[in-house]
Amino acid sequence: MRLEKWMDLGGVTCWRLRGRAEKAGSTWQAKVEGEIWLWLNPEGEGMIWGAEDRMYFRPGMYAIFGEDEAEKWRWTRLPGAHQAEIVVISRAWLARRIGAGHVHPDFGKWLEGGGKLAFAGLMTGPERALASGLADLDAEEPGAALRVEARILEWAAVRLFRTSRSDAGAGFCHRVGKAGAVERALHLLEQRLADPIDLADLGRRCGISPTHLSRVVKQKTGKTLREHQRRLRIAAACDLLRDKETTVTGVALDVGYQSLSHFAKAFREETGKSPREWRS
Repeated sequence: MRLEKWMDLGGVTCWRLRGRAEKAGSTWQAKVEGEIWLWLNPEGEGMIWGAEDRMYFRPGMYAIFGEDEAEKWRWTRLPGAHQAEIVVISRAWLARRIGAGHVHPDFGKWLEGGGKLAFAGLMTGPERALASGLADLDAEEPGAALRVEARILEWAAVRLFRTSRSDAGAGFCHRVGKAGAVERALHLLEQRLADPIDLADLGRRCGISPTHLSRVVKQKTGKTLREHQRRLRIAAACDLLRDKETTVTGVALDVGYQSLSHFAKAFREETGKSPREWRS
């Protein structure tokens, strides 16, 4: 298994993790100071931890962590095949480009005043697009550096900006009208997490018949609309559970589950943990 740095933009470096781990072990460590590390993990299981925070990875998850002081972080991979894209971004680079205006409140505090930052969740559209975009790039290609910066900023515009507490990312560069039918449908689901799926309304808003919409979403993504809705709801729930004063029942209601048992079952199926285990 190999961890390789393939791009250095001055303020941003990109790494790739590829290969197979035959046994578990603490393989890498690095000091993190005045920067964030964004891990995009399409394949493989493992764990990342610092002095106080510990994040467990399953396939399809991502993590953001950062420090204001030099702190050593370690990461371990479990046996099996692995694929990950890692982007290291200096706080100064991000602050110059996006500021702290309407970003996620926790992230805005970190941009302005430093401290610690640690979050893990399920990859949704922004993370999957960034991971696949980086994986397809070669540092020797003409314009590769510009494409890397553009893709990182596009991810930041969607993921880090939000309009409400339950909004995973307002996404001023992600407009429903400019996306294809599948992207429009998934975007609408993300904006209506607490609502039941109204297939007729989705089809009308996406410009195709409800039956065809269901079929094309399954063909292009491998998942049904209902499976996507569950994934989006649980991704939002992971974010809300970071607020220690919010009850698990309140989080379940916020993301559209009227039954706590149904919420707990869906949460475990998506993350491998119960909501309380995730929060702790």
